[in-house]
Amino acid sequence: MAGRNSNARARDMVLSMLVLLVPLALITWLFTSDPAPEVESVDVASVLAKAEEQSPYPVLRATNLPADWVPVRVAWAADGDAWITNEPAVGNSWQLGYLAPNQIYVAVQQRDRGTATFVSDVTQDGRRKPETSEIAGRSWEHWISDGDRTRSLVWRDGDMVAVVSGDTTFEQLDAFAGTLTTH
Repeated sequence: MAGRNSNARARDMVLSMLVLLVPLALITWLFTSDPAPEVESVDVASVLAKAEEQSPYPVLRATNLPADWVPVRVAWAADGDAWITNEPAVGNSWQLGYLAPNQIYVAVQQRDRGTATFVSDVTQDGRRKPETSEIAGRSWEHWISDGDRTRSLVWRDGDMVAVVSGDTTFEQLDAFAGTLTTH
C-alpha cells in the first residue's frame, strides 16, 4: 500500500482556489473596465446654413480647427422659436460646441436680446475680471465662475453678445476664439 502524498493536500487546495478565483477575476474585470465612450460628432453645416440665413447678426463659427476637435453640439433658434431647453428662445440664439483633444467641452454662444441674463447663465454667474484678450480684431472680456471652474470670454457688438466658455484655461479659450470667423 502506497503512502499518502503530503504535497497532494496543498496542491489540491491551490488548484481549487484557482478554479474559483480565475472566473471571479474575469467577471470583475469585465464589469469594472470602463471603455472610453464614443463621441458622436454632429453635422454643423445644415444648422449653420439656417442660422446664417435667419440671423440678424454675423454667426461665429470655428474654422481651421485640428481634426481632433469634435463638434458635439450645434443649435439655432430664432427669437421665440423652441430653444434646446424646449422653451422659447429669448433673442436669436446660436450655440456651437466642441470636445477638445483634452476632453474639455468648449463652446461659443451668441444672443441678441436678454444679454445680461444670457451672460450670467453662460458664465455660470461669473464675475468679470480686469483682463481682456484682443483676438482677430475683437476685444474679449475675461469672466470666471464662482468656484473658479468655468472660464469665459465675452464679446459685445451692439445688441449681440458672444460668449466662449469652457472648464479650461484662458489660453485654450483664446486659441479657440482665434478660430472664430463669420461668413
